[in-house]
Amino acid sequence: MLSGRVLPQHETTTTDGTAATNPEKHRPIMAWAITFMLLGCTLIAYLDKAILGLVAQPAMADLGLSAAEFGSISSAAGLLGPAAALLYSFVADRLPIKATLFTLVVVWSLLQVPIFFAASGGLLLATRFVLGAAEGPTVPVSYAAAYSWWPNERRGLPTALLTTGASLGKLLFAPPLALIIAALSWESGFLAVALLGLAWAPAWLFLGREGPYGQAGTATGTVTQTGSRAPIRTILLTGTFAGYVAAFTASSMLVAVVLTWLPSYFQVALGFSAVTAGSLFGVPSISAMVFLYLYGWWSDRRLRKGATSRIVRGIWGGVLLALGGIFLAALPLVSGVALPMALLMLGYGLAMTVHAVAGPALVQIAPPGQRTSVLSIGVAVAGLLAAAGPWITGVVLDASRSAGSLAEGYTDVFMLMGGIAMAGGALFALLVNPERDGAKVEAARIARAVLVRPDVQLDQQQRDRQHL
Repeated sequence: MLSGRVLPQHETTTTDGTAATNPEKHRPIMAWAITFMLLGCTLIAYLDKAILGLVAQPAMADLGLSAAEFGSISSAAGLLGPAAALLYSFVADRLPIKATLFTLVVVWSLLQVPIFFAASGGLLLATRFVLGAAEGPTVPVSYAAAYSWWPNERRGLPTALLTTGASLGKLLFAPPLALIIAALSWESGFLAVALLGLAWAPAWLFLGREGPYGQAGTATGTVTQTGSRAPIRTILLTGTFAGYVAAFTASSMLVAVVLTWLPSYFQVALGFSAVTAGSLFGVPSISAMVFLYLYGWWSDRRLRKGATSRIVRGIWGGVLLALGGIFLAALPLVSGVALPMALLMLGYGLAMTVHAVAGPALVQIAPPGQRTSVLSIGVAVAGLLAAAGPWITGVVLDASRSAGSLAEGYTDVFMLMGGIAMAGGALFALLVNPERDGAKVEAARIARAVLVRPDVQLDQQQRDRQHL
C-alpha cells in the first residue's frame, strides 16, 4: 500500500522516494555565484534574438524585405529550437550540464559571425534556423543547472533573476548595440553579440558545475536507475505540465513579438528615432524586473511559511499573467506617448512574472534525474506553438500597411498578444497543482520501481508505518 502523504514544501525527494531534508548541503554563496553565471548566459541568449529587433528597419531596407518576410526570419529561430529541445530531452539526463551548456554557447555565438561578412536575406534565414536549434536546449539546461543549487522553497527568486536576462540585456546592451549599429552598420551588431558569447564560454568552463540538489546530488548518485525515474507519460499528462505549456506559450510569444517589433513600434507608432527606439527597447522590461523579483521573493517566502504551490505558484501566477494581458489589450484605447508606454510597462511586466513560478512548479513534480528532460519537453512544445507569433504579427502589419494604417496595426498586434496572455493565465491558474500532481508522479514512480525492484515495496511499507 502506497502512502497518500504529500511531502511538505521544505522536503525534497531522493531517487528512491524517501524524504530528504538536508539544510547542510545548501551553499548560498556558491549557489548565487552559479546563478549569476547562468544569468550571463540567458542575457546573451536573449540578446541574440533581440538583435533582430534592433536591426529590423535598416536590415529590411538594405535587403529589400517586407515585414512578413522579416517576421518569418524571426520565426525561423523558433522553429528548429523546439525540435532541438525535444530531441535533446531524450538524452538530457545522461549528458553533463557543464559541457552541454559550454558547447551550446560556443555554437550559437559562432553562428552570428557570417552575417558580418556576407549579409543576405537567405543567409540571415539560414543562420536563424541553425541558431534556433543551438539555442533550443539552452533554456532548460540553464534552469536545470540553477535548480540543482536551490531547494524547492528557494527557487522563485533565482528563477526570476534568470528570467530577467532578457530585460537586463535590453537595458545594459541594447543602447550600446544601437549606437554600434548606427555608427558602423547593422551587421556589426551581430559580431558584437558573438564576441559576448565567446567571452562567456571560457568563464563557464572554469567555474560551472552542478549543485547538490541536482541529479549528481541524489541519494544513489545516478539517474539511470529505473527506480529513480517516473514514467514520462505520467508527468506529461498532469495539469501542471499542461498549465506550464499554456503559460509559457503565451509569454514566449509575447517575448518573441516584443524582441522583433518593439523598436519598430517605437519608431512608426510613437515617432521616435532609430537610436532613441533602441535606447527605449528595454524600458518595458524595467517593470518586468521589478515584478519578477518581488513575486519571486514573495513566493519563496510564502512557501517557507507553509503555503501551497497550488496557491502561491499556480493561482497567483495565472492571475498576474492574465492581468498583464488585460493591460496590453487596452493599448488601442489610448493615444499619445505616455499612456501607451505605461500600458506596455505594466502589461509586459505583469505577464513576465509567471516565469518566476512556472519552472519551479514543473520541476517540483519531476524526480531530480528527470528535471532537465521534462523542462526540455515543456520548452519545446511551448516554443513550437509560440514560434508563429512574429510571422502572424508580420502579416497583420503588412495588412495594416496596405490599408494605410500601420501605426494602428502595431496596437492591434499587442491587443492580440494581450488576448493570448489572458487565455494562458486562465489555464495556468486552473490547471497547475504541484502538490496533487507530484503525488501522482511519485506514486507512478514507486509502482514502476516495484516492478523492477521488489525491495522498493518493502522499503515504502516501512516508511508508511513510520508516518502513521
